[in-house]
Amino acid sequence: MIVFVRIVESDVMDREKGRAEWLTEASLLLAVLFLGTNPVAVKVAVSEVPPLPFVAMRFTLAGLLLLAVVLLLGLDRPGRRGMVSMVGVGLVGVGMNNVAFTLGVSMTTASDTALIYAAVPIWGILLGLALGLERPTHWGVVGVALAFLGVGVVVCGGLGGGGGTSLQGDLLVVIATVCWGSYAVLSLPLLRRHPPLVVAAYTMLFGGLAATPFAFPGFVSAEWGEVSRGRGRR
Repeated sequence: MIVFVRIVESDVMDREKGRAEWLTEASLLLAVLFLGTNPVAVKVAVSEVPPLPFVAMRFTLAGLLLLAVVLLLGLDRPGRRGMVSMVGVGLVGVGMNNVAFTLGVSMTTASDTALIYAAVPIWGILLGLALGLERPTHWGVVGVALAFLGVGVVVCGGLGGGGGTSLQGDLLVVIATVCWGSYAVLSLPLLRRHPPLVVAAYTMLFGGLAATPFAFPGFVSAEWGEVSRGRGRR
């Protein structure tokens, strides 16, 4: 009887483990889909809305929405120390990242942006090595070198400025990848102490609020009544 119960428990655990792995893989695929379409969506948005107001509105509203969900679910809010950490991570990983990203997309092509942004793991790996969170391997070094080469090829392609490409825009996107890679590493301690939804809500909110003062001139100068007609950006 005991053996039978243990077999049943093992089977249930295996099924739950398989379900969790499937959900993890599905979540990662969805993340890739959203990140892959993000440059095109942002390119369309900033053709009508000034880049900095777009960033401020996008992440402040997203943060408030997620915060409402956090409160409805009754999830624990971070303490003072955790809140300070989320302010810093949100400033770098959401605010600085998306200001540089959105300005970069507005200056260069969506395809260049997507290719450069695919190098985000490089900066996460390098920061992890610097902080002692990762150990370098032979193939890891080779991969980082090849990724740097690929980014260099794309950025150098922007030197000519043809086809809508821009060196300044490409370099801004590179800065955004550094910020996003840093976010992936710096948020790990927070994710060990708080639910992912809590971390996402507060970092988005703080990132959006940090961008708001810089977006104020754009809020004032934009012709908001013309946005739906494609003539709102100045």
